[in-house]
Amino acid sequence: MRIIFTGGGTGGHIYPALAVAEEILNKKPQSKILFIGGTRNIESEIIGKAGFVMKTIKVTGLPRKITPQIFTFIWNLGLSIINSMRIIRGFKPSLIMGTGGYVSGPPIIAAWTMGIPIVLQEQNSYPGITTKKLARFARIVFLGFQDATGYFGKNAKTLVTGNPVRKNIQTVTRDKASTAFGLDPGLKTVLVFGGSQGAHSINCVLSEIVEDIAELDIQVIWQTGNNEYDEWKRFDGCSGGKIKVVPYIDTMSNAYAASDLVVCRAGAMTMAEITACGLPGIFIPLPNAAENHQEYNARSLVNSGAASIILERELTPGNLRREIIGIVTSDEKLKEMSEQSEKLGIRDAASVIAGIIIEQYGMN
Repeated sequence: MRIIFTGGGTGGHIYPALAVAEEILNKKPQSKILFIGGTRNIESEIIGKAGFVMKTIKVTGLPRKITPQIFTFIWNLGLSIINSMRIIRGFKPSLIMGTGGYVSGPPIIAAWTMGIPIVLQEQNSYPGITTKKLARFARIVFLGFQDATGYFGKNAKTLVTGNPVRKNIQTVTRDKASTAFGLDPGLKTVLVFGGSQGAHSINCVLSEIVEDIAELDIQVIWQTGNNEYDEWKRFDGCSGGKIKVVPYIDTMSNAYAASDLVVCRAGAMTMAEITACGLPGIFIPLPNAAENHQEYNARSLVNSGAASIILERELTPGNLRREIIGIVTSDEKLKEMSEQSEKLGIRDAASVIAGIIIEQYGMN
């Protein structure tokens, strides 16, 4: 079987593709896999480290307003579709799978014009514009949330599988993970991050309370993002080594295994990972996310008792400190939220999607 995966822009579009790709190779080792991505470093770094080959196309997002940039967009779109056709023609796939982000548009359109079967995977409870526009070309759209079904036309074939997470996300022991960060596995630990690019507002607020939290014998793993590490690295090792500051975490499996609570944005894949690990969360949705989809994502876990939410406009040192301490210092509350998170965790989505792909297209 030969399959192309396309999607990118953020880790949230790349990791589900990797999870399914790895499952396909696990089930059918002779399969050949290729990724088509954009020219941003994050895509080549993540995909390259996973051991896959990626071809790049130059593509830009659709302008939200009618401006002269629309003509540049149309020109670049045409070129990227032509380049995608060349890549597809050379690889000869039996299927192409898109996982969202504007970079997936040209390869999906190219595949449709060439008569190659297409499947899509949408991570969010409120589908992204790319997936909604491309769904008409797809044989099936795999969904991360039941809520997303209502946003597709009646002719679209959808299947709710949950979001695919990589198997290694749950394979590390707490002792080993804590040691990797130089922390004590016997102490409560909070993981704070703002996504693969970091989050300035979260970093600023955390900087005002992190030492207070650590003084309560609570450890903090703080991912600042590469661009802001120099500003906050002074906190690394403070409070008797209870604060660990890093620019970026390559192995999130270690971070999750070492932690009792996660403070983060509400990206769909982050939520899929923390529920797969049975961790409670404090979500701070990205306020300018398209169609406010991060708040939609977060509400689904908050309503189930697995998380709490702080909107960006309400993010203050006092509010964040109150939420963290209120959860971590109450064994009963921490246990209840962890149990609810574990109930929501879907751990076999990648296997289910890979199985359907192989069954329906693996012999082509």
